[in-house]
Amino acid sequence: MKTFKHTILVTGLLMTSPLAFANSWVGTADYSRAVGSDGFEDTVAQFDTYDFGLGVALVKFSPTSATTGTMQGWYQSAVVSHSFDFGTVAAPNLNSTGSGSGYELTAIATFSGSYVNNGSTQTFTIDTGNVGLYFDTNPDFNFTTDSGFSNGSAILYGSIASGEGSVKITGNNSGSGYQDMSLSFTGGLNGYDHNVYSPDTIAGGDAIFTIKTKGVSILTSINSVQGESKVGGALFASDGNLQLTAVPVPAAVWMFGTGLLALMAGGKRKLA
Repeated sequence: MKTFKHTILVTGLLMTSPLAFANSWVGTADYSRAVGSDGFEDTVAQFDTYDFGLGVALVKFSPTSATTGTMQGWYQSAVVSHSFDFGTVAAPNLNSTGSGSGYELTAIATFSGSYVNNGSTQTFTIDTGNVGLYFDTNPDFNFTTDSGFSNGSAILYGSIASGEGSVKITGNNSGSGYQDMSLSFTGGLNGYDHNVYSPDTIAGGDAIFTIKTKGVSILTSINSVQGESKVGGALFASDGNLQLTAVPVPAAVWMFGTGLLALMAGGKRKLA
């Protein structure tokens, strides 16, 4: 039977007690014990980080030209490898293409809040949202069809309670310009599949994702993210990693640093 541990979600680079004592979680993952497994998936040796491939984020502001308003965001990607101390750890049956044999690990996040526009920068606060890492024995994620990212079993998950970010206009804002973006968020209750991970002491993770430069080909074929149309929003292409953490306290604390999504300023995005 799958069991879950409730934990706390906090910003990774702004850790406070008892999170100041957080250290890297190092352990193994036996995906053959995940819900829905075929029993032949990998047992991944000692690792501490999930490395993500190219992913996509969609952010919308409403109204788009007001001084203040609301914002919503959606993100999805897939794990391409496991790593430890900057080296890749073997997971021969992990499928990172979205088709074929093996199993896949996919990540999604949704978030919402409010924004303030000062003319050149929209700064925003996040009030709520959710994040999750999914296991699926049928590799089928597809950015173009916007499908297959959350149809497996959740092996890591959480809810977002607060956060912040900004979008800086660097071109025109008529639909053909580009913008820089930064984003981090903090959250509430989380859990993970205790049957998969050993030792059973995961506290959470710190994730950093970077914006790809303009002209990223993946964006041209995308019309929606998690069912949300790109019309009226800004699409971003990103990659990054999620480093798992452990906290040496009796009741483990879940720390999902930037909660699977921290799009750092310095890259460019393509307006939908």
